[in-house]
Amino acid sequence: MDDRNTTIAGRRRKTLAAAAIVAVCLACGVGYLWSRSIPVDGSIEISFRISDPLRYPDDEPLEDPQTVVWLEDARGQYIQSLLVSDWTAMGGWKKKLKLPDGRKIIEICPQWQTASHWPENHSKEVIDAVTKATPETGSHTVSIKCGKLKLTAGAYRYRVQTSVAPRHTIICTGVIDIGGGPAESTADVIYDPEMHKDAGPVLGGVKARYTP
Repeated sequence: MDDRNTTIAGRRRKTLAAAAIVAVCLACGVGYLWSRSIPVDGSIEISFRISDPLRYPDDEPLEDPQTVVWLEDARGQYIQSLLVSDWTAMGGWKKKLKLPDGRKIIEICPQWQTASHWPENHSKEVIDAVTKATPETGSHTVSIKCGKLKLTAGAYRYRVQTSVAPRHTIICTGVIDIGGGPAESTADVIYDPEMHKDAGPVLGGVKARYTP
């Protein structure tokens, strides 16, 4: 009997220990999810540099660098545009290029237009707020308060796109974590495969910084 009682008691202790571990794991998981759903304070700064594309082919029409900056969640779902060049915002987005086969394609920042559904997905207040003078040669910074967009703790994707001529567009993409301590991120540069090889690097130096 003593051996049997000892065995039963041991099983009970193991069961209680396992239950305790499960409870702790559940509590940690709930706590983690709860913390990730709380709106965070602080701000995100996205900086970039516009260079004069002096080496761009002379036989191509050259626009002022039309630049847009926007934010997505970790899954790539569009959240909001943070900067849109004024010419683009006020009608330049309508420009299309007719290809030799008769097809028409979006000329100015096409990936941004696809993601944002500009302008039908935006109120007049938002359009007015994010429309800025077309960035000139030099360094620029866009800042947004996390509370204004009701962002919660987690990873966010930031994107900057510049178009200077038909089918010549440059996109930079990076990921920044917010909600913890200060964080910094450097974006990767993605060049459109049909850009001219002798074109200058119009867009570069794209970075993001989160300040609690």
